[in-house]
Amino acid sequence: MRHTFFLSALLLTTACTTPPKKCPEVIPAPKDERTLEEERAPKFTIGEHDDQATINMKSYEETQYWKGKMNKRLATIRSIYDKADWYESRLKVLFFKNLEASQKAFETYVKAQVELQYPEDEWTGSGIPMCINMTYTKYYKQRYFDLELWEKGTPKGEMCGGTALTQYELEELSARKKSP
Repeated sequence: MRHTFFLSALLLTTACTTPPKKCPEVIPAPKDERTLEEERAPKFTIGEHDDQATINMKSYEETQYWKGKMNKRLATIRSIYDKADWYESRLKVLFFKNLEASQKAFETYVKAQVELQYPEDEWTGSGIPMCINMTYTKYYKQRYFDLELWEKGTPKGEMCGGTALTQYELEELSARKKSP
């Protein structure tokens, strides 16, 4: 026991006093897809010489970026699941019906949230459009990431993926599409 403690202390002292040149280099962890996507997205920033119209336009452009990303992901999901093998054709119909209902409910919810926070007949001030755009951006971005499961697939061993295809099924579907 005494020898173990002595050896541990010696090892710790040696490791902590080794010159940095001999220590292994720290490798940063790979970034997840969400972080990478957010880094690629245009950043809404206010410059010191920006007038309110410019600020409103910049916030609108960011909103349109995330709305476009969300709509593109929806289109990709529709394309993938249209080509997928369904056990029964009624399940395919049900999936698309539910996807459309989900998207419609999302759009209704977001509009209601914006109206709740910024009632149209109570708009005062030129900064309100920027605030409204920021609210829409928050929801469009979240929806984009919420839909990721159906585009990227569920990981191996996931039991609660529901209608989302597994990553393996998506790879098989992609391979089938590439082969003649």
